[in-house]
Amino acid sequence: MSTGLRLAPTPVVGKSSRWLPRTRRWLVLYALMLPTLLSMGVFGYYPKLDVILKSAYRWTPGQVQEYVGAGNFLDAFSDPLFWQSFRVVMIMLVANLVKMWPGIIVAIALHRIASDRWRYRYQVMFVVPMVIPGMVWLLIWKSFYDPDFGILNRLLDVSGAMSVLAWLDGTDPDPGVMPRIATALRPVIDQAVTPAFGGVWALLVPGAVWLTLAGGSRESSRRWWGYGALVALVGAAPWMAGLALTGLPAALGMLSVLIGGLVVLSRTLGPGWIIWPFWVMLTLWASADVAWWRGAALLGGAVVVGELALRALPRLTGPDLLRWAGLSLVTVASLLVLFGLIWTEPTNQFVGGRPAWLGNQDLVLPAVIFWGFPWVGTIGVLIYLAGLQQISQDVYEAAELDGVGPVGKLFKIELPLIMTQVRINLIFMTIGTLTGYEMFLILLGDDGGPGNVGLVPGLYMYKSAFIDQRYGYACALGMVMFVIILLLTIVYQKYVKVEK
Repeated sequence: MSTGLRLAPTPVVGKSSRWLPRTRRWLVLYALMLPTLLSMGVFGYYPKLDVILKSAYRWTPGQVQEYVGAGNFLDAFSDPLFWQSFRVVMIMLVANLVKMWPGIIVAIALHRIASDRWRYRYQVMFVVPMVIPGMVWLLIWKSFYDPDFGILNRLLDVSGAMSVLAWLDGTDPDPGVMPRIATALRPVIDQAVTPAFGGVWALLVPGAVWLTLAGGSRESSRRWWGYGALVALVGAAPWMAGLALTGLPAALGMLSVLIGGLVVLSRTLGPGWIIWPFWVMLTLWASADVAWWRGAALLGGAVVVGELALRALPRLTGPDLLRWAGLSLVTVASLLVLFGLIWTEPTNQFVGGRPAWLGNQDLVLPAVIFWGFPWVGTIGVLIYLAGLQQISQDVYEAAELDGVGPVGKLFKIELPLIMTQVRINLIFMTIGTLTGYEMFLILLGDDGGPGNVGLVPGLYMYKSAFIDQRYGYACALGMVMFVIILLLTIVYQKYVKVEK
């Protein structure tokens, strides 16, 4: 029996009806992202792209704009003051690596405080200095270095450290301890190290090579092609540099040769190839004042000795012995540099008790390195704390059951597990050291102090642009610094690893 009721047909949903709501949702999301993307493009990426373009011009804003091609880069590579600034920044980079440790120690000490209330209070105390503007902080430190009224000289006088410095320094008629040590080391440097290696700095080359070989892979037989490319780059570098300075076509040709050499390294030396170009630069810099073939012979000899040692010694003991040999050479070279090349003559600044820290060529770098003591940065400590708080309490309890002490926890648990945060701070520190110039500008002026001894690449780039009105040249300097920072960042990403 029919009830007379009919079911309504099921509506058919077309593809356009299903696609339209989804499209609207994505359009809304992209519309919300559009202001951020536009801001990044206009204020973030466009200035960087403009720097790349303007590095090929000789230009002054609103006045002149002349295309010079690679001329600015050729001028940079032949500018001794620019490369001198990299010597200063390398010293600062090593010093800043050491100055990272107080922040790590303080973060671990804060993390180990048992009371949550006191831990919170100490963290607040570390955050409070952030409200002080950085410019004010720099001016305060500049007043510390005042020779007559600065607090640093007063503290040295009160503590008796000034007399210790005077004992170490001495005067021209009566040199102190450090100049006497340098004089005693001079025969060792001149008669042993220099004839064998080409100089104290060159002593670092075999040490660095052996440390790299000890931790690298030796499975591929193609690595010898990479070693050959390294030696060829070092040996041909003076000729390539001279040819590149003759004009744009030659510069482009030499650039293509350099890129080809890097490609050979990446294909033959495995994932660790990125570290070798730095040893090439170290070899070139260390052997710049000797015969052109000395650098290539030094690098090639270090590679051959290291490979023969790894082949002759057992697989388990060979890398360890080579690592210790490399570390010994690096240590000896560092001690010779510290005691034999730095404090070689009396500064005559400490006898009167009023050393001009920022006005004397020999005291500028020690003053800049000491700046910021005790070197505990607020941001760095907070980043380390964020990593430490992610460590499970079970790990500490297991370590205590195994009898691990406070020092053992530092090197076996905490430091390995915060390597991600260490790598972040390491990258930020490297970028800040290579590009920063505010501190040097405030403390030393745009010339970098007496004799340009405190001139860093960032300050030289600032001076070239805003003092010398060479804006295109400053852009080229920025591009060179960008490549160096990029390579260092890749090295950090590969070698500063997290061990979970």
